[in-house]
Amino acid sequence: MSMTRKSKRKKGIVGIEAAIVLIAFVLVASALAFVVLNMGMFTTQKSKEVIARAYEESTRALDISGNVVASVDINNRWLELVAIPIKLTSGARPIDLDKTAISITIIRPDGAAKHTDNGFVKVTGTTYTITKDFNSTAYKKLNLLEATWLYVRTDETTPDNLLEPGELVLLVLNVTDSTFQTVAYSRIIVEVKPATGSPLAVERIVPPNLDSEYVDLDVG
Repeated sequence: MSMTRKSKRKKGIVGIEAAIVLIAFVLVASALAFVVLNMGMFTTQKSKEVIARAYEESTRALDISGNVVASVDINNRWLELVAIPIKLTSGARPIDLDKTAISITIIRPDGAAKHTDNGFVKVTGTTYTITKDFNSTAYKKLNLLEATWLYVRTDETTPDNLLEPGELVLLVLNVTDSTFQTVAYSRIIVEVKPATGSPLAVERIVPPNLDSEYVDLDVG
């Protein structure tokens, strides 16, 4: 009788141990399933982001063609003008620059912000190049016109308002005036919105060292 009880007790303990092992396996399997599910969701999200970027690039008509450069008021340590070279994306149709709008948002490190939303003012009659100094007539005219921005062609062989394949236009922004100055660490957000196609978004941070007449905003 005593042996029978011991045998039953032993079987009961073995059964409990087996149940514990089974529960442990279930918990481990659940954890692995959760990890796999998480990885799958992460991969799906990344795939969506890649597809979204590809779609944006395929529908966008404009692109940056070179570095974004700014002129500096070295006495006051703030930016005066920002120049963005733009071109058509591959396969894009000509863009009417006179029907292209632009918005500029500048956020200073102290929280002050300025937003401008309007169209282009074009300087005509002169040919300019990307390598030309900011002291050229084009940039001086920007202040004389009291304009917020303008576009300047680098090739006037076809002096019209169309940006066509192979052509390059310099977008010049006036980012400082008597009431608002673009100082170091300011964030500059520019959106160029053609009549057709997705807008071109350009965002740069003003570097801390503003002791030269010009600064490359792509390298700081």
